[in-house]
Amino acid sequence: MKILNLHGFMGEADNKNYKALCELFPVDHIISPKLDYINTAPDELLEKLADMVDSDDLIFVGQSLGGWYADKLSRRFRRPCILTNPCNYPHKLELIATSGIASEYIEQYRDMSSHDVNERAYTLCSDEDTILPDNYADCVKLSLTVKGVHGSHSTIENVGEHIADLLSEIRNDQLLLFLGRGSAFADEHNSAFFAEDNDLVLIDCPASSYHKVKKMNWEQYDNIYILITHTHGDHSGGVGTMLQYVWFVSCMKKKVTIVAPSAEVKEDILLLLMRIEGCEQEWFTIVTADELDKKWLVSAVPTTHVKPLDGKCFGYHLNIHGNNVVYTGDTASLEPFKPFLKKNSFLYTEVAYYKSGVHLYLDDMLPEFIHLANSGVHVYLMHIDSEDEIEKMIADTPLKFVQLL
Repeated sequence: MKILNLHGFMGEADNKNYKALCELFPVDHIISPKLDYINTAPDELLEKLADMVDSDDLIFVGQSLGGWYADKLSRRFRRPCILTNPCNYPHKLELIATSGIASEYIEQYRDMSSHDVNERAYTLCSDEDTILPDNYADCVKLSLTVKGVHGSHSTIENVGEHIADLLSEIRNDQLLLFLGRGSAFADEHNSAFFAEDNDLVLIDCPASSYHKVKKMNWEQYDNIYILITHTHGDHSGGVGTMLQYVWFVSCMKKKVTIVAPSAEVKEDILLLLMRIEGCEQEWFTIVTADELDKKWLVSAVPTTHVKPLDGKCFGYHLNIHGNNVVYTGDTASLEPFKPFLKKNSFLYTEVAYYKSGVHLYLDDMLPEFIHLANSGVHVYLMHIDSEDEIEKMIADTPLKFVQLL
């Protein structure tokens, strides 16, 4: 992991955030440039900072006005950022407006400032900040995770500990990333991925996920696996295209390995791929979960979903980077997965705002999810049918939406 650290308006490259980060990371992993805010247009400075982004695992850290830039970079590169007392609306701050900065730069800040939430932003907001005294409301509006801390604008007490806590939270949130988290009628269907031992592992592959993986640096991985939960189109509709794409773009050197949760589902997948989609057997490998010898796959977990697919719907019990992970897939019950849940486990569970009988109805499940979270299970919600309504229901709870790539 590398860090791009951005100081505040009248700050220095070796600010308090930088000193705290040096206690957590090797110094050569931290980029902390001196920034000339007064004499550089915001759009020009943003491009200069973007040119410094040379790693897929970069995290942006920004203090005050540096937080404004860190947020912009986070949104552009879809990477997390840690913001300490961010100046979210520089054009409103008298300190900046009266500093001698060009009026056109102030207008750029006005035009470029964000007004919607950044799900990858983790913010520390001081209780005695006299520079931005009413900043908490803006931080909550623009960051999904906001922690009130003690300190002034430039001096947060125990800032190193707070940053370390947020870094741990970021690692948790990014253990399993999602290419989409929507249910059947969404624009981006539910699908996740992780990388381990130079394996790229997808969990389900709808067509919407194929289009995203295509833009990833998938060639760097030795092996590509697709774990299938069940054969509904919003979960497996992109598998045929994916395996053809990998085979031909790699000049017939790389095959996708499809992992079926059972022998019966394997036969259904083969029927779909070879008899209906016309795929060739040489383009891919297919195995069942119990045939695959990989440390990251513990087992497929049978569950109930829709009646026509009785016995053919599964979740997965996984070991990702040494973490106990339970992924429900589409399920009408949490019961099959409870034996695998213990403190510090990660539960990725489907959830529904609308009651159907074939999905986990949040109104019924909310107390149980909260109990699991309070017992030390990291609970993440996926396969969401109404984000706005579910977001309201989980406000002020430990539950989180899964994080999108």
